[in-house]
Amino acid sequence: MNNERILIVEDEKIIALDLQRRLEHFGYRVVGMASEGREAIQVASEVQPDIVLMDIHLPGELDGIDAAREIKHRSGTPVIFLTAYSDEKTLEKAKQVEPVGYICKPFKERELYSTIDIALYKHEMDQKLQKQERLFSAILHSVEEAIIATDVDMAVSFMNPAAEAIVGCNGSAAQGKKVSELLSIEGARSTLDSFDISPEGNRAFFFDNILIRNSQGRSIVADGSVTRIHEKENATEGYVVTLRDMTELKRLSDTINYQASHDNLTGLSNREEFASRLEDILKTFASEDERHVLLFIDIDRFKAVNDSCGPLAGDELLRQIAGHIQANISRRDVSARIGGDEFAIILKDCGLDDGINVARRLQEAVQATKFIWQSKVFPVTLAMGAVPVTMSSGNTHAIIAAADDACHVAKEEGGNKISVFHAEDTTFQKRRGEMEWIAKINKAVDENRFVLYYQPIVPLSAASGYGNKAEILVRLVNEDGSIARPGDFIPAAERYNLMPLIDRWVVRNSMKAYRHLLDKGAEVSKGVVSVNLSGPSILDEELIGIIIDEVKEYGLSPESFCFEITETAAIQNLTSAIHFMKKLKDVGFTFALDDFGSGFSSFGYLSNLPVDYLKIDGSFVQTIDESLISYAMVESINAIGHVMGIKTIAEFVKSAAIKKRLVDIGVDYAQGYEIAEPAPLL
Repeated sequence: MNNERILIVEDEKIIALDLQRRLEHFGYRVVGMASEGREAIQVASEVQPDIVLMDIHLPGELDGIDAAREIKHRSGTPVIFLTAYSDEKTLEKAKQVEPVGYICKPFKERELYSTIDIALYKHEMDQKLQKQERLFSAILHSVEEAIIATDVDMAVSFMNPAAEAIVGCNGSAAQGKKVSELLSIEGARSTLDSFDISPEGNRAFFFDNILIRNSQGRSIVADGSVTRIHEKENATEGYVVTLRDMTELKRLSDTINYQASHDNLTGLSNREEFASRLEDILKTFASEDERHVLLFIDIDRFKAVNDSCGPLAGDELLRQIAGHIQANISRRDVSARIGGDEFAIILKDCGLDDGINVARRLQEAVQATKFIWQSKVFPVTLAMGAVPVTMSSGNTHAIIAAADDACHVAKEEGGNKISVFHAEDTTFQKRRGEMEWIAKINKAVDENRFVLYYQPIVPLSAASGYGNKAEILVRLVNEDGSIARPGDFIPAAERYNLMPLIDRWVVRNSMKAYRHLLDKGAEVSKGVVSVNLSGPSILDEELIGIIIDEVKEYGLSPESFCFEITETAAIQNLTSAIHFMKKLKDVGFTFALDDFGSGFSSFGYLSNLPVDYLKIDGSFVQTIDESLISYAMVESINAIGHVMGIKTIAEFVKSAAIKKRLVDIGVDYAQGYEIAEPAPLL
């Protein structure tokens, strides 16, 4: 016995004393006795018993049932009824109080003991169960996911507040209604009720990115699951439906996807999206008879308009040219703004002659509509390059380079012309004179005529506790000793696949220099340094081994190095990029996704890439204090990065005003001339 405390309520004194004797014999403590209802309520309040033995028939205005009801209401103390009567009416009334036991007089000692013991145990279990229910209720009401419990027919039995918000009504109003009456899947014949929710075992049925409409007509993008509630022998008792409202995240992702694949000024596709669409076409050629035409367009004398009337006039001219392009091509064709005043078009299922006719119509339409800005009139003409796109045309880069060459030839010949690319034409061969860079770059590698610079990357909030970083930059020393900037030789290196050679030189020499700086205790060696890698390098399996070997050779920590890969390179080689990054992250290196926002990335791609930092494209950052679109773009990228646990870096920070905007948004790091100009590493 645990010396439980018992209150006896019995109007017959002899029976009460007999009960007291028996109970104390069993080891219980009788802490009080009462003979009528009011007295019982008062004594129970004073002595706080563990259990009450209550005679149903008591003298006075309150019988035992009424007294028991009041005691339970006040303190929750369990009650066992004692009575010499067991008629059905009395029993039904007694049941309403929910007693833990019921003993008919006269009773045997063993019956009395067993009933009390079982009642106390049952009450203890009920208390534990109620505690668990309160705990689970608190959990269910605090989680962000919507949780709906249903019976086997998918009729609602419970909804937490998050579910009420998604469904559009409270739990009591939804009680008993089928889930399909409250939520419907837009554009689909199936409903949440009709999902295949009978898998073997305890596995849930998961769904994502579905568009549902709630009881108030609001559309919601949701992820979620449906799980069976099991009875014995694997029978189904009901279901638990979970939903997570992804609407806002989807909106942010869609915004970034659109802005990353479209030109903000004209609404046309951007260069990266255009290259992707061209690559898709090349992959899906059905036969050698299939023909397309690619046009490159450059606005003649655009600089004159921009310089004499200002950038607003230039922007308006670009918008008008974009309008002419869209008006003169079909919906199936692809159009893009690929540079400052450069556009490109893919005329699908079109022969070269028909393509040239389209180009002429476009030229005529532009010439017929003179550009007028603040009473100034400018005649506008277009220089255009055309290249046929066939199964044997080569890869995306070769076709775009050919069209670019043709357009430049038209431009150099006075503009307002259409030049068709022919590989054997000496004019185009001269245009390829930049191939001279192949020999220059190779010789510079052999003679070790590259030099490393660095530019600091600093945290924008001292409270963040983040350390300083730096980006390693490469320059080429010409034979005359002058410095060639990256813009002079990197485009040629990228076009002719020399970047892996440069990347290897940079990796080896960056680690060698870092060891030297570390030994000297230089400030730059106290933080993480970033090294750029090109798209082809992340396809190079050998480079992984080279990087790891170099770190070991110089006794360096992998955590001291971060590799920057451009967004476009990572996504164009997604599988290889993920493999490359995971191999090096397993060793301890970190990764940054460079120029984020300039390509055709999506939240789905980003979630697959194991990156630690997002470098927000400088084209947005450098105009954040002037353009609401740029501000929104940076804000969106920063928000998605932080949601995914990725730190953000803004490059091209050229003024204090831009830096302040970045601080307001909450970007983690900044890099640019406002912070520090590039300087020699050694």
